[in-house]
Amino acid sequence: MSIIKFEIQENFKAIPMFWGKIAQEGLMFQLVSQMSCQPFGVLGVSTCMDGKTFDYYIAVASENETPIGMVDTIVPASKWAIFECIGALPHALQDLQRRIITEWLPSSGYEYADAPDIEVYTEGNQQAEDYRCEVWLPIKKGGD
Repeated sequence: MSIIKFEIQENFKAIPMFWGKIAQEGLMFQLVSQMSCQPFGVLGVSTCMDGKTFDYYIAVASENETPIGMVDTIVPASKWAIFECIGALPHALQDLQRRIITEWLPSSGYEYADAPDIEVYTEGNQQAEDYRCEVWLPIKKGGD
């Protein structure tokens, strides 16, 4: 997996640039070749440790040995709210993420659990209006 660290307010600019850099450097094929378990797809994994900055990984789920130059991390077991995103990236995904945080989460009775957010990107034309991917939000019942 590849990783970037940045300020939260930079995420809608920094993350698409990071994906472009990984593709331009030819690392996507090496990453995809490591995929060996669920969830299948290229993953965007984000962790926010201090409420101001977070780490963002471009990753795959794998049980293989980690290749030189990549890092591995274990995502803890969690309860997940899974949201389907339909539309051209990155705008459809950014809009969905805003709505999850500002609309769904405050009214759901759930709160963030102590685990990273995961974006699951499937094959297909990410610029197409019918492209489908998922956002996995780690949750726990409010007050737990």
